[in-house]
Amino acid sequence: MELSPFVGASIKAHIQRLLSAPTVRVVSRVSGGNLAAMGIAIIGTLVQSRYVGPDDLGYLRQFGIVTSYAFFLHLGLWHALQRRYPLYIGQGRRDEALAVAEICQSWNVSVAVLAAAIFTALTVGALLFGNWRAALAWLVQAVAMGSSLYGGYLGATYRSGHDFETAAKSSVISAGSGLLSLPLLLFWPYVGLVLRSSLPSLASLMYLHVRRPLRLLWRFNGREWWRLLKEGLPIFTASYGAGVGWAAVEMSLVLRYLGARSLGLWVASVMLLEAVNKVSKAITAIYAPRLTEHFGRNASVRGCLRLCLRPMLWGGIGMTAFALGCCPAIPIALKWVLPKYTEAAVPMCLMMLNLPLIVLEMPYSLLIAMGRLLQQNIAVYAGLASFTVLALVSVHLGYGLNGIVMASIIGRLCKMVLSYAYIFAAIRKERLNPQVVA
Repeated sequence: MELSPFVGASIKAHIQRLLSAPTVRVVSRVSGGNLAAMGIAIIGTLVQSRYVGPDDLGYLRQFGIVTSYAFFLHLGLWHALQRRYPLYIGQGRRDEALAVAEICQSWNVSVAVLAAAIFTALTVGALLFGNWRAALAWLVQAVAMGSSLYGGYLGATYRSGHDFETAAKSSVISAGSGLLSLPLLLFWPYVGLVLRSSLPSLASLMYLHVRRPLRLLWRFNGREWWRLLKEGLPIFTASYGAGVGWAAVEMSLVLRYLGARSLGLWVASVMLLEAVNKVSKAITAIYAPRLTEHFGRNASVRGCLRLCLRPMLWGGIGMTAFALGCCPAIPIALKWVLPKYTEAAVPMCLMMLNLPLIVLEMPYSLLIAMGRLLQQNIAVYAGLASFTVLALVSVHLGYGLNGIVMASIIGRLCKMVLSYAYIFAAIRKERLNPQVVA
């Protein structure tokens, strides 16, 4: 059945308006940069996995468990910044927004230097005992702590379309710099792995520092720091539990019950997920601060949810299709390209299910914007607890690594369901009493 000229012209005009929308252009540019980074990262991951076996990979990454728990040192100040800065900007309180950023910058730089110094001392200690493999592993953690603590602060200050494009370029630079270590993998696989584990984060951090949107003075005020700590720490405990802490528990369970080789297979699966999740993360990175700023202007939960419905719909459908398309290709690719990791085929396929979840979890940012910190923590740690229990049960039933990965996905689903329940409860309250800020 043919469309009438009028209907056809209307559809064409609608598509042109959609493609010319500022948000669509920003998402397209950021996604384009992240797709380029994804392509480069996949190449690097394939080469690395060709020459580095799961035993070496697991050995190096077990040191990262310590770093995952030490990450708690930033105490959530940049999470306070992520909430307060766009909220104050939305309310027209720019001076207060900059004051918050200055305090967060001072704290995170100080803690990053301290943490890097501690891990550098562990590096020297390992060298004195003649364990050069452990020394290199600790050195990677020194770089990781400095990059994550200061890089986390920098990431919290990126909030405009131009800033997100800069962040996307940093992803390309990070992935590209990782290629420099690939020749070493041919001759010294472990040394090449160490370099590939640290050089990309350093390159990205340097670029983000040079292009940082806020160039602030050093400032520290104990009273204001304490106020930000009280606000940021509850947000951080939830964010930590949902991200770094969740991964630390997952790594600890794999290492404790399945050994370093299985940890290497788990790391390879995570690396593949990190290589292909760029578009999902680009969508959520762009909309999370916009949700907070929108709530700061309008105090409407329903309006914020409406703002992210379209990217959730199209992003969720697209990422689900991509994940399902990857599943039959992964075992074939591993067999011919990465024979050392054929055991990771099922965990890799299962981890692809996280791609649509990243997009569908976008409204979780509303709990932060509303200040519902208790609900946020309940959702995260109920999900983490359900994952831990299911993982322990699956290990004892003999499901091994596949069981732990599947338990992690179920735990994230529990977290998302609870988040949605709290948000819809706030919307119902808003409808009953529009004068009450949710």
